[in-house]
Amino acid sequence: MATVAGTRGAERSAPSDELVRCADPCRPLLRRRRVTGRCGIPGLGAALCHGPWLAGATALAVTPGALWALALLLERRRPRPKEEFLAITLGDPLLAVAVGLGAGRLHGAPPTGPAAAPYAAVFAAGCLGYGLLQWRAELRSGFFTREQALAPTKIWHQLVVYPALGGWLWTGVLGALTTPARGPADHAVDALMVLCVLSWAASNCYDRRRPKLGHPPYDWRRLRPHRRPWPTASTTLRAYQQQSNGRTAVKVS
Repeated sequence: MATVAGTRGAERSAPSDELVRCADPCRPLLRRRRVTGRCGIPGLGAALCHGPWLAGATALAVTPGALWALALLLERRRPRPKEEFLAITLGDPLLAVAVGLGAGRLHGAPPTGPAAAPYAAVFAAGCLGYGLLQWRAELRSGFFTREQALAPTKIWHQLVVYPALGGWLWTGVLGALTTPARGPADHAVDALMVLCVLSWAASNCYDRRRPKLGHPPYDWRRLRPHRRPWPTASTTLRAYQQQSNGRTAVKVS
């Protein structure tokens, strides 16, 4: 009886073979979960860690979602396609699709090589620098007036959209393109991502030849745009005036 009781006590105190076997395989699984959290730039890359739908929706929320919210709340205007740049109304949503496709294409694996977090951070910083240089060049060339350049939507576009979207594109799209494809579906996703990025580039070229209002002259003291009629002191304001005159002529006729 003592031998049987001792045996039973040993069985209770010692871990079972099944638990011992389970311990080792569980550790690599936990490591994989921790690695998949590193989806690019710390903080910014978190949007790519939870699947393609959330990644694409986050990119859409930044642009054009937040841009249009600022236009409604601070600039007191309803965004209209005829007054907005094509790169905003069409190009940025296509980039959001590319970000979502890239997040899904990575299959939960962290981006490596040139798409890793340090390189993505450098590219995002470069996009911010480009946004600042473009801001200055557009002001000097008369593409926007100073009041337009300081509009809420313009500030958001240059200081937030460029680095955020740039970092996501570098991590998601480049990371996906540098990851070996698992089959025809991955090749199709790669082609669709490239098509989305090229379409965005084409929309930017279109906007430079056919400017729109984009951003109204803004008065920060009154927290609203300047009163109309706006002086035609910039390329975009002249384009807006011509479009307004065209609409008026159509209504009169």
